[in-house]
Amino acid sequence: MRAPDTGDRETSEPGHHSPDPTGGPWPTVRPPSTRAVLAVRAAALGVLGWFAVVYTVASDVLSRAPHLLGGLLLGAVLCVTGAVLLWTHADRVPARVEPRRGPGMGLVADRVAARRLLLSGATPDGEQRRLVAVEVLADAKLPLVTGAMFGVLGPLVVAVAHTSGPLGPLTAALIVLLLAALAWRTWSAYRLHRAADGRHTVPRFAGSGAPWRPWP
Repeated sequence: MRAPDTGDRETSEPGHHSPDPTGGPWPTVRPPSTRAVLAVRAAALGVLGWFAVVYTVASDVLSRAPHLLGGLLLGAVLCVTGAVLLWTHADRVPARVEPRRGPGMGLVADRVAARRLLLSGATPDGEQRRLVAVEVLADAKLPLVTGAMFGVLGPLVVAVAHTSGPLGPLTAALIVLLLAALAWRTWSAYRLHRAADGRHTVPRFAGSGAPWRPWP
């Protein structure tokens, strides 16, 4: 599939819209529906309400254990971070048009190789350009997943930290480690998206051919 020219800066490289003819279609997307945007933003408000519920339940223990206020602060930061991610990316996560899941996505090993080539500073060519765009599209929903996990699990740091015995603090630490790993994965996706945008290898909107940029 060849995305139409848009006249913007992305058209400055000859042939950058066209994938290798032996590969699949160039990744294309369409904007999210209004219903999907409203649902995600309602979820963003919901995680803030979830934190309020957890805080209310744990407030009595926290008032008798000042040293646990650190857990409260951390839980609040994680929850707010999740809500912000959900709210700001609600209208940025598109619906996939092409390629459908299957052979058109390319081999995982080939996508990883194209990703590494791009992040090394080199310029992908031919089918590798398309595979980079496929990788970017594969991470499309990652900001929402990260936001939801931060919003749901963040308040639990408050809830479990005051549990009697070592199990509570241990569980809180495991939650923090899980969220840290997810944050690192999201940061890696951000780096890939920025690098791909710089090489004009991002997915495009069906019809207009305008580049899709997943990050504000």
